[in-house]
Amino acid sequence: MVRPSRPGEAEPGQPVTGHLGEMAQQAGLIMRRAPKTSYTRPALEATEYAKQHGRLDAFHKLLLKAYWEDGQDLEDRAVLRAAAEAVGLDPEDLERHLNAGTYGDAVEEQMDEAQQLGITGIPAFIVGEKYLFMGAQPYEFFKMVVERAIQEQTAQGQ
Repeated sequence: MVRPSRPGEAEPGQPVTGHLGEMAQQAGLIMRRAPKTSYTRPALEATEYAKQHGRLDAFHKLLLKAYWEDGQDLEDRAVLRAAAEAVGLDPEDLERHLNAGTYGDAVEEQMDEAQQLGITGIPAFIVGEKYLFMGAQPYEFFKMVVERAIQEQTAQGQ
């Protein structure tokens, strides 16, 4: 789906602005506004393939770079195959699994679980047993939540 620009928002290909842009800049990340919102189901299934083949982290990082830095469409099978090959996976085997829907059930289960937990966006973080938050957050926020969760677990004798 093509993303029309909202008032004050960067044009496609330009650095992301606002809170997200500030968080990215502080973290040393390059995040450009994507020209469209990709249908990411194929990318999620491809990520499950990479996970099963021991290349999850490298594949995931490469897809993030492809989308945020390079403006590539994560719906495009060529992008997924290129990322697979770049991290040492067999792109033809990935394509076979995507066509067969091998990882469709796993992705559907993950999406159902996320909805049951109240997750409505990404990234989402669960810390301890009761803290759930979403979106780009400053380091200090993560630190505060983790420290609070540790204090609560210590107080409960866990």
